[in-house]
Amino acid sequence: MKEFPTIKVAITVIVASVVTTVFLVGFRDQAEEYFGLRFGERRFTQPPIEIFPDMDRQLKVKSQKPSLIFADRRGDRMPVAGTVPKGIPVDNPYLLTGRFGNRWGDGIPLPVDKKFIERGRERFDINCAVCHGKAGLGNGTAAQYTGLRGVVASLHQERIIAQPDGQIYNTIVHGKGQMMGYPHISLEDRWAIVAYVRSLQNARMATIRDVPPELQTVLLTAQAAQDNPSETNQ
Repeated sequence: MKEFPTIKVAITVIVASVVTTVFLVGFRDQAEEYFGLRFGERRFTQPPIEIFPDMDRQLKVKSQKPSLIFADRRGDRMPVAGTVPKGIPVDNPYLLTGRFGNRWGDGIPLPVDKKFIERGRERFDINCAVCHGKAGLGNGTAAQYTGLRGVVASLHQERIIAQPDGQIYNTIVHGKGQMMGYPHISLEDRWAIVAYVRSLQNARMATIRDVPPELQTVLLTAQAAQDNPSETNQ
């Protein structure tokens, strides 16, 4: 017995109708945007029927949005008093804040060695040199091309040299004047930058007496050759 062809036609029509309805109703904004299909002279003013919501709306609290859960209707909540970020030491306030009580502290509260200074140089070049310059003279790329030259501080100014280490640390974290803070820099890297800034300052103020004795002769010989090139070429 032959199958009645009307059944196939009916199934085809139903499937086509469903697909067309989903396309035109569930994705009508995309149809208008990508295929130029418009329904009437005006755009739709109501959202489409969401057959496939694609997680556009989720049961969650979004930042800066109201919430009916709390009495004050605020979704964002203040941290509980005394809350500290995970991994931050609480037994050494100076390490965290750069302060001893209500005054700035001095000294690097972490072991300082060549590797630590090198880490500070790397972090300084990434975060600070764009404004302060790699030598800390306040002549970085941003300072030169944004009209801030003379506004960005040279780290070799006497007032900055005189600042305690804790105050420089605080400036890195919270900023000062037109300088924004850099709280994303890890605690250890902040102190590494402070140590590197001190090394930059010391390098400009250093004398031959600050050089290890075994290197003084090398430097004095090189300086003599630079001052009297004719004698060196003889």
